[in-house]
Amino acid sequence: MKNWRYCFLILSLCVCFSANSEDLELGDELKEKLIQRVSGLLEERYIFPERGRVAMSELQRRWSTGYFDDIEDPRTFANRITGVLDVISDLHLWVSYHAVAIPDDYEYRSPDEEQRESDAALLRRRNFGIEKVERLPGNLGLLEIRDMFYEPGTSEQALAVAMEFLQHTEGLIIDLRRNGGGQPEMVNLLLSYFLVPEEPIATLHYRDGPQNREFRAHDSLAGPYYTSNRPVYILTSEQTFSGAEALAYHLKVRERATVVGERTSGGAHLYESVRLHEHFMMAIPVAYAVDLVSQADWQYIGVRPDLEVPASQALVDAQRLMLMQLIASSKDSPARREKEAVLWSNFLR
Repeated sequence: MKNWRYCFLILSLCVCFSANSEDLELGDELKEKLIQRVSGLLEERYIFPERGRVAMSELQRRWSTGYFDDIEDPRTFANRITGVLDVISDLHLWVSYHAVAIPDDYEYRSPDEEQRESDAALLRRRNFGIEKVERLPGNLGLLEIRDMFYEPGTSEQALAVAMEFLQHTEGLIIDLRRNGGGQPEMVNLLLSYFLVPEEPIATLHYRDGPQNREFRAHDSLAGPYYTSNRPVYILTSEQTFSGAEALAYHLKVRERATVVGERTSGGAHLYESVRLHEHFMMAIPVAYAVDLVSQADWQYIGVRPDLEVPASQALVDAQRLMLMQLIASSKDSPARREKEAVLWSNFLR
């Protein structure tokens, strides 16, 4: 799961700061400084100390054997460090290069009014990640979410409008195939529309235990609750990641949703971004999620679909399966005959 307090600032750097790295000289001294800084963060802050030391050891070994000697391009250097860190298979762990200068006080500064307005404008432009709300034939609902963006109040309002549109549908398909994650708060808000109020969901465990944080379903919502018995299907792809995986995983293990599509990426960690240098950042995982039903998470293995099909085929299959489920569980009525007609004409001919 991403920490968007940091991501928003990165997205805004190109607007707020004019310095660039066209003249950046990536000499041996700077390379070594960056390697040592990354190594220190792995030892001091990575959520699992032993795994952090494995990554640190591999990075030091590669540096000592000349693996980075021939690199002159800073972006290539960052990518190569990330490739080495992949020895521990944590997709929330990386080093990135930024052409626009990163401020010295990046980690400690509070966003000023201009930054807050810029962040809010970005949220609005992306509609808080809500890409599409649609009623499909047979009275099925479709909710496509591209990002798990969250801002107190306004995110609740945006999602409430979507759920009001969907409130009379008889089943819902949530499309996460192009969702790369976001904030835990938005995941928790979405889950609350489908789970019992106050139901325990998950705990975030930090390296320093006293910071552990529990998430529960909200006891009240701005929009209409979707009830706990209408079918929910979730569409996934190999690109479904982080917070999007959390939504699919928590609903799947509670048998509240059927997952259709491809196995997801496998990233269950919360990260923070750390400034390494004027033009280099590091994402360092600082917490991991534990579902309170499964007592596990989706790290490394991803969320396995109940029906594994190519992502491009997932929506059609989900519609077909949901129509069949609704028809099988209903008595003869105009609504059932409508679904039978849709199923026959669109999916069985």
